Amino acid sequence: MDLVSRRKSLRRGIPIGGGAPTTSSRPGLDPLAYKQPLGDSQSELPTVSLNRLTKSDFQPEDYLKETLRSVDEGGIRQFRKALEDSRRVASKNLQKNVYKNYESFVFISKEISSMERDMQLLRELLQSINQIGDHLMDEDEQSLLDADEQQPAGGRVLGRRRTMRMSMANQQDMFKEQLTKVWRAIRDAQKFVPFAPNRHVVGDVRNISELSPSTLQIRQRIDIVVFSDMLLLAVRKKRGNYAQTMLVADRSFALGDVTVSDVSDSSRSGHLVKIVNRAETFLFGFKDADAKNELLMLIGHARAGIFGSDPQALPPPLPAMRGLGGTAAPSSRSTKSRQSTSTGDDEQDEISGSLKQRVDEMMDSLDIHIARREFKDSVVLVQRLKKLLSEVPKAPPSVSRAVETHITDLARLILADLLIPCSPRKQVAANISLLHSLGWDKEAKEAFLVSRSATIKNRTRQLKLEGNTRLYIRELAIVFFRLIRNTCEWYSEFFTDSTMISALIAWVRQEMAGYAVIFRRHVFHEMQKFQVIASCLNHTLAEVDILGHAGLDLKFMLDQEFFPDLTNCIRSYEAQNMALLIKIAAEDSLAVTSKISTANNESAARIFGPQIPIIASVSKLDEVLTEFGNELRHIVRDSLYGQVVASVLAIIEGVLKQFLTLLRKGNNTYTQEFALLVSTQAIVTWVIPRSAAHLDRIFGRTVTDIHNLEQRLEAFPSSLQDVFCQKHSVLISKSTFDFVTADFTKEGEVTDAMAPSSQMEQLLCRLGKIARELDQWPLSKRNILSGVIDCLFVQMINHRNWETSNGDKRKFSHFGVHCLVLDIHFLLRVCGSLVSKNTNNMANRVCEKALRSYFAANSGGNSKPMMNKSWYDARVLGTMQRLGFEFPDFGAGFEHRSQQSFEGSGAAATSTQAPSSGRKASAEDNAPSPSPSSSPSPSPHPQPQQ
Repeated sequence: MDLVSRRKSLRRGIPIGGGAPTTSSRPGLDPLAYKQPLGDSQSELPTVSLNRLTKSDFQPEDYLKETLRSVDEGGIRQFRKALEDSRRVASKNLQKNVYKNYESFVFISKEISSMERDMQLLRELLQSINQIGDHLMDEDEQSLLDADEQQPAGGRVLGRRRTMRMSMANQQDMFKEQLTKVWRAIRDAQKFVPFAPNRHVVGDVRNISELSPSTLQIRQRIDIVVFSDMLLLAVRKKRGNYAQTMLVADRSFALGDVTVSDVSDSSRSGHLVKIVNRAETFLFGFKDADAKNELLMLIGHARAGIFGSDPQALPPPLPAMRGLGGTAAPSSRSTKSRQSTSTGDDEQDEISGSLKQRVDEMMDSLDIHIARREFKDSVVLVQRLKKLLSEVPKAPPSVSRAVETHITDLARLILADLLIPCSPRKQVAANISLLHSLGWDKEAKEAFLVSRSATIKNRTRQLKLEGNTRLYIRELAIVFFRLIRNTCEWYSEFFTDSTMISALIAWVRQEMAGYAVIFRRHVFHEMQKFQVIASCLNHTLAEVDILGHAGLDLKFMLDQEFFPDLTNCIRSYEAQNMALLIKIAAEDSLAVTSKISTANNESAARIFGPQIPIIASVSKLDEVLTEFGNELRHIVRDSLYGQVVASVLAIIEGVLKQFLTLLRKGNNTYTQEFALLVSTQAIVTWVIPRSAAHLDRIFGRTVTDIHNLEQRLEAFPSSLQDVFCQKHSVLISKSTFDFVTADFTKEGEVTDAMAPSSQMEQLLCRLGKIARELDQWPLSKRNILSGVIDCLFVQMINHRNWETSNGDKRKFSHFGVHCLVLDIHFLLRVCGSLVSKNTNNMANRVCEKALRSYFAANSGGNSKPMMNKSWYDARVLGTMQRLGFEFPDFGAGFEHRSQQSFEGSGAAATSTQAPSSGRKASAEDNAPSPSPSSSPSPSPHPQPQQ
């Protein structure tokens, strides 16, 4: 704070330490009373006194009351401005001090971390020294016992020795029983805490919370069991869907490898204990101080051995696979090696005294170097030991096993150091060189690749995702592929064996898969636009090109990883557009919304003329296909050609199928259905060629599949016309000339006054209405009308319509046959050129079947003579003259006069239905209408109620 005051004194002229005030550029900052006349009276301006502000017993209320007692508004504003200036200056000075002392802060943090590691090593060395002393004492006691056994044994000595053996055996049984109970109570506990002599339970603490060291959030509930040489952590897990919990062993620590620290209690964190195991830190929370003190007491008792543990009998560390496993304490390794070296008296006798002494000395030095983490000196000693043992013809297996144990422990420590992520290149190279000297090349390779994977993971977690997907993917690609490039360069330098290159390729493929997972999660799963996807892919390919310059081309891997995702995106886009188009088609009013010029499309001009009338669904389809092509332009590549073409085909065919459904099942007017037929033709002749030309420009070549689609769907509009003819032939026949329900068994007199039935006249009126609607559309009137007539006769000729409901053949009377033949003759004469050859044949077959049925029913001589062709022609001609024309004409005059005719006669008809196809009819002039003096003859069709 003095520094802040001194800084302000230089800026404002404020005295430090009670000196005389200097001239200040701002009077409001003078700690003394700087007076200035205010109006007519003299009053003091408020001042900022840093000396008073920095006192520990500073009271802001009293200071403001005293300073602003007789100050007007202007003085208060000046005082506030002076306070803000003081605050800014103090903040700047504090920031400069932080920047200035930042290196000191970092250096002190590193020193503290280094001191913690040194304390851990010191604790291990002290434990090793204690174990060495205990080992020597045990050897002395054993030698004394051996000497006593050689002397004459007395009863008291033998009894004491027997009692000692019995008590020790009972104690081991008790320890084993304790371990068995723990194994039964905690699942998988035997895997973490195997049986070992003198290992027993010291105590346990239950219901402990394992916390995150960074956030203090609860990870899980555990119980801690304290053994004489280990700590076992058991997690509480629920058993199935029931509320019962069970204990499952999670991890274990050797007491010699961990550091237990008592964290001071606070209201925020509670009662905490920190356990450090090498590079891992664990934080445990307790519900009260008693449970915390209990755990600390149990761990202290276990380390002090007050419950009867034998330090020399500590069990070996948990078995680990050679490679990337954990490491044991140097003290345990030293004790184990000496035990293995001391076993086998016969083997020790074979070694000379000098060689044994040299091996022991080198082993002791190796233990010291390993404890101090002096790996380079340790490797040199190992090589000297190997050379020394190679000079001995028959080296004892125990010595070789001890040396191998030390080599394994040393290699594991170096591997643990190599596994640290973000290590500098020099340190990594040194560790790999040491492992190579020890013959651990394979393990070094695996550890190096695992470390580089951890480095990529750590650097990736440092990236910030702030909503900009493109920027995040760009930074992600830089981190991934540049670290992959560095790893490949380091790998080729550190591992010269060509047989190990396959591991690098597998690692690169694994990291590429990891990158693809992140890319897929942020780009593809979020359903980004194709433009964003293309930008992210371009950033990725730019970084992959850098790898290509280094001799590693990974573009094919990217294609393999992203091809399924790109195809899925195209399918999703297709599904969205398909659903949108189907919805628009279902809600379309089928009215013409716009007209497209055919100036640049000769084929469309031949069909539609100068303009193509289209409905809203066709316009939306063209818009969707154009937008689809524009989106695909960003990610277009040859591998996606098949999926793009398939999606475009699916969209077009889906709309056409929807049109077919609307035509079959919809209850629309003639205008709406003709608009649907014209729109179908517009899709084939206008939309598909436009889409094909657009895709040709995108792919830079002819998209033959889309062009072939135009040829393949060329007959689809004709198919829709056939559907229209079939549908309306059924509707027309049911509402007018119903051949299926008509009764041709009625008797009547066949005279010259007979005329075609009113039902046939109504049928021709419906055909005339269709013809007038067709005049307004660019459709083939001849084909459609001819198709409807064909379908009418297809229904008549159907064999099912010539049988009754009981299965008997349909019967005709003499009058009924003449009525049917006269109606058919009238229809064929009026339709004229619309009647195809096939229709004419079907009409002849209908008449022939009716006549055969009549003659078969009247074969006994009861049949009456039939009228000839001239009679039918006369009746038809008379009806045509009465209706006002002599030749086919479906104009308004025909329909009007026909309607007047059968309204005057009072005849009405029911409907009949038949499938058909259509042709265009030729219009002819109407003849003058004679006066309707003669009424039509009785009809075989049933009459509906008016």
